[in-house]
Amino acid sequence: MSLLAFALAASADQANMDVGAEVIGTCKINQATSIDFGDLEQSANSPNRIAHGNVLFWCSKGLRYTIKVDNGLHSNKGTRRMKGEAATNTLEYLSYELRPRSTEHGNGLGPQYPEVFEMEAEVKGENYDPLSVGPLRDTIVVTISP
Repeated sequence: MSLLAFALAASADQANMDVGAEVIGTCKINQATSIDFGDLEQSANSPNRIAHGNVLFWCSKGLRYTIKVDNGLHSNKGTRRMKGEAATNTLEYLSYELRPRSTEHGNGLGPQYPEVFEMEAEVKGENYDPLSVGPLRDTIVVTISP
């Protein structure tokens, strides 16, 4: 018998092999811009002050997300407050209102299309007029979740 006869007697087989992956949905915050009222100058009739802040973020394309903002470290009965940080005002608080200026839910566009969640905060002049000199601070937590 020749080599050709052995080659013809062999048979091949084949099978399908799946190849797959799954894109996991996620949301990531790129940057958060602080809300800063600047210097509050007291007077007999101090004006209300408005300041803005925002969060730059992205969520996976097509992923539904919700944005939540907590009441901050120094809230009291649902009222957001900044706390005094100096020896002159350590026991004082300044309340503020915080309003979203962007929608608090949506569908992600992917990492190449970041989105902006804007917030507007306001302090009333009548609330900072009686306070002592010194800085006031609070920290709020913004959560973006699928």
